[in-house]
Amino acid sequence: MHDDMTEPFKPKRGEPLDNYQDVVDLDALIREYGDDLFHHTAQRADDHDSPPKRKNDASAPQWRAQLGDFLRTPYAPGYAPEYVEASASERALAALAHLSLLIGIPLGVSTLGIATLLTIGFPLLIYLLSGKRVPFAAKHALQASLALLVSTLGWVAVTVGVVILSIVLTVLLTLTIVGIVVVPFLWLAALLFCLALLALPFGTLLLSLFGAFQALSGRTFRYPYIGKWTP
Repeated sequence: MHDDMTEPFKPKRGEPLDNYQDVVDLDALIREYGDDLFHHTAQRADDHDSPPKRKNDASAPQWRAQLGDFLRTPYAPGYAPEYVEASASERALAALAHLSLLIGIPLGVSTLGIATLLTIGFPLLIYLLSGKRVPFAAKHALQASLALLVSTLGWVAVTVGVVILSIVLTVLLTLTIVGIVVVPFLWLAALLFCLALLALPFGTLLLSLFGAFQALSGRTFRYPYIGKWTP
């Protein structure tokens, strides 16, 4: 650790977020605790019926190297946020694109996706107006637009598909006596599945708050899975 910790850490503009060397001496941390973690993991991997054995110490340096790589890049490739030079108005515009999901997602879910055709206009308008002139806001707005579409229309499509499949299976099952007994359990399973699917829109709702925070902080942000669809 650095001796001088009186000044708070303030990363430079444009500096990748995964550059932690100014905050924590990762190499010293890995040297101090890496071997203990390595041997603890090695012992747990051994058969519980046999005495604890230590793995070959020759593999310890490789373990420390892998641990160091993970600590320096904890995000999946393409998802690590970066600081971007952006004005206060640009950051606010990007945050508004994410915050529009606080209205768009509940309306989209409650109207089975119909309101999404209207609410998608706000983040999409920010994306179209920003373009190359304000790339920071445009990238955030594109992420928000895709997240709104997937979390509402995607949820509706899967839910309708489950209902249609349940109806078809119900018709087929009623052709037999045993099938009639199974029908109530089929619809119970379909109901529970549809309720579990609500995690998609409302999980995205929570992520939009984090996206707005990242935008206000001058960082990039990508929604899980959706982020891979955009440059």
